[in-house]
Amino acid sequence: MNIWLHRISHHAEASYPLLEKGFLTIGFSDFITPEFLAKTKSKDWPYFEKAFADAWPDKPNPRTRFNLWRFVAEMQVGDWVLVPSWGSFSVYRIDGEADLISRVEAQGLAVWNNAFLAVKEDGVHIGDRHLDLGFFRKVSAIETVISRYDFADAALTSRMKMRSTTADITDLAASVNKSLEAFRNKRPIKLHSQILDATQDHLLKLIQNELIPDKLESLIAWYFERIGATEVTMPPKNEPDKQGDADIVAVFEHLKTIYYVQAKHHKGITSQWAAQQVKEYKDQKDRMDDGYSKIAWVVTTAEAFSPECIQLAKENSVGLFAGPDIARMIFEAGIQKLDKAF
Repeated sequence: MNIWLHRISHHAEASYPLLEKGFLTIGFSDFITPEFLAKTKSKDWPYFEKAFADAWPDKPNPRTRFNLWRFVAEMQVGDWVLVPSWGSFSVYRIDGEADLISRVEAQGLAVWNNAFLAVKEDGVHIGDRHLDLGFFRKVSAIETVISRYDFADAALTSRMKMRSTTADITDLAASVNKSLEAFRNKRPIKLHSQILDATQDHLLKLIQNELIPDKLESLIAWYFERIGATEVTMPPKNEPDKQGDADIVAVFEHLKTIYYVQAKHHKGITSQWAAQQVKEYKDQKDRMDDGYSKIAWVVTTAEAFSPECIQLAKENSVGLFAGPDIARMIFEAGIQKLDKAF
């Protein structure tokens, strides 16, 4: 039995609801033909390579193709799949061979934003949008929503940060089994974690309801000062020749690193505009050869980010921190001098 890590954040608005129904998905909708599926399942590598060359002539030998090969050709019924999510992970057992997404039994499945999934011959749709999901496997849950913070050791935590969509992590079988055992036995549960779990929702509500947008920026500035920034500023809104936008700039002089932060004070879902703004601002600063590494963040009091925002951030290395993340970060930084933020 092998253990795989597989990300499903691609088209999260559909892939997560599908997983809840026992369907693990991957993209590559350009290849959903019975012939491609059969040839790949039979491990016909020359056919697989030629199919990519023919379909994507402008992308010679894309590394992402290995993710599809592992998903269709190498995963086996009975293997385990670890699926990372925000702050947690879940473990599933593979129950079926890879199949075309057009055969998934999910017609009319409720997805995000009160929409429904339509399954057609060319794949799956939400309204008039064709989603780039091409293949699925039937899975069953072993354990779900396991806290990374409480139950993943250093090796497993590090591996879950890798950017590859699909990877063989059988070498971490001991870590995965240890996490499952600790989760089932409710150990180790640290006092620190219990306090965080009990207070973070209340702290987030206070931040959402009591702070005006300007005070949110002050709170974020305080956070950076608290964790050791040597200089924190709030650029003027009318900064000359500015491209994009950042509300807070935090400099860590000893690390030669600068953080550019776009702050959004609202509830619900933060759109991709926030990531686009701070990306453009960072890109402009990157053109300065000043020897500093530059990092872009979006920090929002909203509960989540839109799928488009997540995709844009992933493509441009923009850090995304939603309301629950803010509450945890503030708590970790220490609240005894919180009033000094204002």
